[in-house]
Amino acid sequence: MKRLIFTLPILFSIIHLSATEVVQTSDLTFYYPDFNSIDLTLGSMPTSSDSRVTFCCEAAFTGQRLSTFAHTNVADAHVSSGTWHKGYNCRANTGAFVWYGDKWAFMDKTTFLNTHPTCRMAFCQFLIILNGKQTPMWERMRKNRTRYRALCEKDGSLCLVESRKVVTLEYYIKCLMDNKITNAIYLDMGAGWNYAWYRDNSGKVKEIFPESKQAADYKYRTNWITFYD
Repeated sequence: MKRLIFTLPILFSIIHLSATEVVQTSDLTFYYPDFNSIDLTLGSMPTSSDSRVTFCCEAAFTGQRLSTFAHTNVADAHVSSGTWHKGYNCRANTGAFVWYGDKWAFMDKTTFLNTHPTCRMAFCQFLIILNGKQTPMWERMRKNRTRYRALCEKDGSLCLVESRKVVTLEYYIKCLMDNKITNAIYLDMGAGWNYAWYRDNSGKVKEIFPESKQAADYKYRTNWITFYD
């Protein structure tokens, strides 16, 4: 009797977990979110129950500590989900970050306001580096000491870059330049404002500055750059 042998194919299911890669140097922490889209979330920070979010943190400055959200309390013009909104005029802002839906751009604020680009999201902030060159810095800002965070472009990829300890702005920018950052724009920081969260390779939510949730200013935040898978 001939034995019949049936070979069943083994099916492999590859599950892709959208996550944020974390890389550290002696001075900086780099966060590289896995993303397909970016938006500017307004009014309320994205919750960790939204599994599409891979990273989110404060973006533009907030003008006043108001109990309710107002677009006019966000520093300068901003775009959320393709809609332009007018904010308050902020002298400290010198640049803008723009997401078109399939590509991004860093530019000076005047260009952004004058060209009024059609885009999916955008916000204005203090521009640190543009096209590989450091932008002018007010002398009184040079020695300001804190933990810094910026949205950066390095080797053609977007990343969020934080100082690992309290440093001067001058030293932070030097670290960015030494790491060959092509473009960089500041992200709002300080007690309450510096809270952020992301997903690791297992999909678990990781908090940055979780103690900031206890700060008095935590409830006054207004806007967040949000990366979606």
